[in-house]
Formats: sequence, C-alpha cells, structure tokens
Amino acid sequence: MADLRLQRRMEQLDGDREALEHIARALEGRVLPLPSEPEISDPTIEVAEELALAPQGIKLLLEVMPAAIALLTHGRLVHANSAFAYAFGYRSLAELIEAGGLEAILPQGAAALASENGAERSEPVDALTRSRRRLKVAFASSMIDDEAGLTLLRLIDQKALDDETAPSIAEIDANAASRRLDFLAKVSHEVRTPLNSILGFTELMLQERFGPIGNARYKGYVEDIHQSGLYALSLLNDLLDISKIEAGKFELDFTAVEVPELVEDCVNSLQPLAKRARIVLRTSLAEKLPSIVADPRRLKQILLNLLTNAIKFTKEGGQVIVSGTMIDGELRLRVRDNGVGMTKDEIGFAMQPFHQLDTAPRMQSGTGLGLPVTKALVDANRARLVLTSEPGVGTSADVVFPAERLFTSSFAD
Repeated sequence: MADLRLQRRMEQLDGDREALEHIARALEGRVLPLPSEPEISDPTIEVAEELALAPQGIKLLLEVMPAAIALLTHGRLVHANSAFAYAFGYRSLAELIEAGGLEAILPQGAAALASENGAERSEPVDALTRSRRRLKVAFASSMIDDEAGLTLLRLIDQKALDDETAPSIAEIDANAASRRLDFLAKVSHEVRTPLNSILGFTELMLQERFGPIGNARYKGYVEDIHQSGLYALSLLNDLLDISKIEAGKFELDFTAVEVPELVEDCVNSLQPLAKRARIVLRTSLAEKLPSIVADPRRLKQILLNLLTNAIKFTKEGGQVIVSGTMIDGELRLRVRDNGVGMTKDEIGFAMQPFHQLDTAPRMQSGTGLGLPVTKALVDANRARLVLTSEPGVGTSADVVFPAERLFTSSFAD
C-alpha cells in the first residue's frame, strides 16, 4: 500500500521535476528545452539567451509551482515560494526570514540536510513550525552553482515519508485521553465550588435550621434543586472516573476487603430506596468467604451501581438478591433481579457511555454512565464483569474475582 502511494506521488511530481530542471537551467543562464519543443542546436544560442529568465521571472515561476521550494546560498535562505512558507505556518517569505530563515525551521540549519552517502534526498529530520510544533520532514536538494553555493531545496510531501515517522494509534489515543482528562479536571474544579454551595444551602433550607419554610411548595422546589445538584455532582464524578481510567491515571488503593461487611453496608444504604419502590432487597452469602484484594471504596461503588440499576429496572413486588459464592476457585459476587430484563443487543447498548434504556417500569433519571463506569472499575480491580439477562425474566450481574485476587488462607475448605 505504501509503494502504491509513493508511486502515485512520484507520478504527480513528474511535471514538477521538469519545471525544477527548467528553473535550475534558468538560474545558470540557460534553459532546458521542454519535451514538446524541438532541440535547440548550437547555432541558436541567441534564442536560448532570449528564453533565459531574469531574477524576477525566476521568482514568479517559483511562486506558481505547487511544490514547496526554497533557494539557499551557502546554506542561507535567500528565497522561497509561498508554498514553502505556508508549509511551516508562516504567512509570507518575509515573516519566515524575519523569524530566522532556515534556522527557524531547522534548528541545526543546513547541516541537518547533509547526507552521508551523498544522496539528493535527505533523511527525515526534525523541523519546527511557526507555532513551535515539532514534525518530521524530508527535503530533496539540487546543487545549481558550486562556486556561488546556490542550492535548490524542495520539501517532500509528508505523506511520502516512511510510516515509522507517524505516531501510532495507541499514542494518539493516549494523548487524546490525557487532553480530555486535563479539560475535565479544569471544568470539575470550576463547577464544584458553586455546586457545593448549592447543595449546602439547600440542605440548610430543607432542615429549616433558621426557621420553617412558609409555603410547602417552596420546600418541594428546594428538594428538586437539591436532587438536581446531586445528579450534576454524580455526572461530574462519573465523567472524571471514566476519563482517568482511559488516560491510565486512575489510582487504586488495594487492600484486603471483607466481602460480607461490604455487601451488608451497600444493602443497608439502599434499603430505603428499595422500600419506596416496594422491592425486596436481601443477601445470600456463602459462609467463610475469603477476603479479596481490591480497592474498598471502588468496590463499594461497583456494588451500589449494580444494585441501583437492579432496583431501577424491577417492578413493584419484585426482588433483588446479592449473593456471594465460590465457583471453580473464583469468588463470584452476583446482583440478581427479576425485573424487565434485556436482550443481547440491549446489553451492548447499555454498556456504551451516555446510552440509557427506556424499559424501566418507573420514570428514572440517570447519567447513562453507570454500567460503563462499573465495567471500567471492575477491570481496574483485576476482576471481570459478566452480564446475563432475559426479557421478562430478569438480569444477573456477576463480578468475578480470580483465585490470584483472593486471600485463600482465610478460606476453609
């Protein structure tokens, strides 16, 4: 594929080469006959002299060339067409010369163009644009006049450079993820201060610390403001979490975690939500489960996300069960419900950021980041998330910890 691309580029530049040879001869005071013209014999020297270009004519010819061309005298830039200046971000030749000429583009100057084997094409070299962005370029040089040190320099199209000079897809993705994280961190810092003020003052108003709220409707409005603030804070936290994981900057504090204590804590915190939805929330844990190596705060976030989803998609009178068992040497934490369930396509849809299913039996609010963040957190804890579901039957979400993440010394056979 690279050979085909290079071949096409070479064909495209055939006309440029002929014109460049014409320029070189013109600079020497003579012209090279074009292919469509008859050969000019020795007796017609006067005709050749008439066709020889004056300095202004040479500049005009260079200017209309699509290739980026420059003229050097003893390594110093004396002229270049607009295409050459534009290639490095300069608006004109005058601006390029004022910035330092060739040294503004190549910090090492003409020495960077030297070739060990005398080849006319230079190896890819480091160059700088007007905005000081670094890039790899190559040049083709032709010596026109040894005595005057006059050299014609042509910038080779970057597309024709070796593929190794281009950054890899992984590097591009990593840089993009890092930039997203930096942006979100700045946004988070600016948003959290007013958001914390909104949440703090609404909580004071709901508790009526300085006296009762005169109208019950006002209290309802304050509750709505408080819930909206919590929703915005949750969205901000989820965005930061998933961005940190993508950028490889997510820090975890691994320690021994007692599964029964963690599960009971999560279930107790969500019992009020389950009771309001008239759903039975209970546990079913095997005896003497081993401790697991995980980040306790993030593991709690995983379970809370899965339990909240299960409650959200379960009808009144249904139940949600959290179980923990050992299967084939692995510890399996399961959140199972008998709710609306999902098809295989709906599972794939729900795992994508900002995608929400509209199958919940009640009106629900959410960020659409619950499952994607949960999956990322499970992976970060060296476990795996397994989702199985059937429409009308329910959904099971398993967090499976392999044997190497267990403290087996505390597990009794």
